[in-house]
Amino acid sequence: MGHLLGVEAIAAAKPSSHSGHLHTLILVDKKNNLLNVAHYEPDDSFKIIKTYHCTTGKVKGDKEVEGDQKTPEGVYQFSLKLFPPQLKAKFGMMAFYVNYPNEYDQIAGRSGSDIMLHATDTPERLKKDFDSEGCMVLHNDDIKDIEKYIQVRLTPVMIFDELTPEYQGGVHSNQKEAEKLHRFFEAWIKDWESKDIDRYMSHYHTDFASPIKGKTVDREYWKNYKKALVNKYSAIKVNASDPYFFRHPKYTMMMFTQDYESTLKGGSKGLVSRGTKILYIAEENGVPKIISENFTESMW
Repeated sequence: MGHLLGVEAIAAAKPSSHSGHLHTLILVDKKNNLLNVAHYEPDDSFKIIKTYHCTTGKVKGDKEVEGDQKTPEGVYQFSLKLFPPQLKAKFGMMAFYVNYPNEYDQIAGRSGSDIMLHATDTPERLKKDFDSEGCMVLHNDDIKDIEKYIQVRLTPVMIFDELTPEYQGGVHSNQKEAEKLHRFFEAWIKDWESKDIDRYMSHYHTDFASPIKGKTVDREYWKNYKKALVNKYSAIKVNASDPYFFRHPKYTMMMFTQDYESTLKGGSKGLVSRGTKILYIAEENGVPKIISENFTESMW
């Protein structure tokens, strides 16, 4: 662990109702070539616990197209972990694939593939700050140390051009924005349960696109789909627990546990589901709007 740079604590912000276990997340600062491991605290703040040197893309700026040698910026998750011999030697002892392009990137027309957090079989290249084809590169010892903090398909990795104080401490680094996001989230749940389709859809971005039943649909399709469900059910109950906010200059990603229960108009039970919901929230005319969402049902 000779490459560990230090430990930094973030001051606690306003308490919240967050009651879930602490999540770990990764914060990448491209400008300063730093990768931070942080805890997500109960008050929605981030507490940085470890910092490492990290090499990023040869070309500065946010990734736009395949082959531009830029490291993407945004909020992602690790989708796969690989070791040799499935992993090429140049990627060192371990690699974590990042889910770029995510739903937001796809809406924005961004392309590319095989973005990873990986090690290297050539430690000398880590003396260079910008020496990858778009990936984030660590020393073998460092990625081995970080491995214990990463849960595939759960741990977020937030990649910034520069990790400024505005975002370093989590959503409560900006109290005004934190309150705006919390109000938005509560109103969305309330309007969903109200079965008022116009109020519910007022929370969705003009450019909304989301996967459903194996295909990506636009806002109009989503409205008609939800309207059919509203006409089918006499009641809808949505319980959102353990919400996590990951605020980035481009958008906010929200992740929470969703318990959904509906009642058919005849009085019998409709759909009952439990799982993880992810919202991508982008501002439109200064107002938070859902630009994409996805739901992964839990195994009962």
